[in-house]
Amino acid sequence: MRIVQLSDLHLRDGPLYSAVDPWLAWNQALSRVSGLLPSPELLLLSGDLADDGLPDTYRRLAASLGESGIDFAVLPGNHDQRQALRAAFPDQPWGHPFLACQRVDRGDCSLLLLDTLIPGCEAGEFSAEQLAWLEENCPTGRRTIIVMHHPPFAVGIEGMDRIACADGERLAQWLAYRPQVEALLCGHVHRHVTSCFAGRLALTAPSTVHQIALQDGPLAWTSEPGAMLVHDWLPGQPLRTHYLPLLAAPVVAYAD
Repeated sequence: MRIVQLSDLHLRDGPLYSAVDPWLAWNQALSRVSGLLPSPELLLLSGDLADDGLPDTYRRLAASLGESGIDFAVLPGNHDQRQALRAAFPDQPWGHPFLACQRVDRGDCSLLLLDTLIPGCEAGEFSAEQLAWLEENCPTGRRTIIVMHHPPFAVGIEGMDRIACADGERLAQWLAYRPQVEALLCGHVHRHVTSCFAGRLALTAPSTVHQIALQDGPLAWTSEPGAMLVHDWLPGQPLRTHYLPLLAAPVVAYAD
């Protein structure tokens, strides 16, 4: 299965403070996705879909995704409004009465999209409510990946680590007894970071707009180009991930 992870779209009318037009960046992302061979089976949107949290923004995104013709799954981030997101995507298999969690099954694989949003707060949480949802929905005998907006592990950028997912130790303890969970895919950081959490591969996706600067001191953004991750999750093989910038460069075959 090929999964394209797009994160931190920050869609809104008008440019962001980085001067990036988020809708233009989103259209560039869809154009890049449409040129992939093989084509993805799933678009995974891992949070901060809207910068303004407005219902119209989510409806416009839903229309754009519908036109793409590719199956998709969405997850909220700290900039999102949970109820507006759920209302704009009524066909998503929301698996909780209040949280925007869902389980996506494909073949013998499952994705568990875990809502870590705390309304009005930049940081996320892994509370007893999230734990209970995982307990109920984590399959046995199926390869599984957990998707979260807020990473439960440190990424080495002080400002982002202050607003990561709290109570990560609770999740690590739960994972100790869930060998079927192979990896964690996260957003939030606006950078591609590879790490290890509770013995699993743990990744954060870049943003489609601006990136967070890799530096000590105050949190800052940089005009590094938007990008996405392409995950190939194939039978009998570990997860393989490619980093792709949104703007494609020419492809030239090697001469014989």
